Amino acid sequence: MSRLAAVPSYRTVLTVTTLHPGRVPCDVEEAARAAVTISTALEAFQVDVVSGEPRVTIRFTGTDDVDARRTHRRVVAEVRGVADVSRQLLAKVVAGRSVPTQV
Repeated sequence: MSRLAAVPSYRTVLTVTTLHPGRVPCDVEEAARAAVTISTALEAFQVDVVSGEPRVTIRFTGTDDVDARRTHRRVVAEVRGVADVSRQLLAKVVAGRSVPTQV
């Protein structure tokens, strides 16, 4: 009997500051979701306010770090089409914790 390997999870964390003219907050979520679901499974989407700044966390699956970097770059580009992104982080989820991964 063969065992299926677990597919790793990754998180893209974006600090989103200013919406572009004519954009509304839900456009950020739509852009992020669309960018992920082109190539992989979206596991979670969350918006928080951390130190007074809106932070968007997108959790998705990836076959490996290279695939995750590709998805991360696509998410950042799509969200930047609707809002300013002042910070970004890609992290691999290991035992429930986010471990930063080089972009």
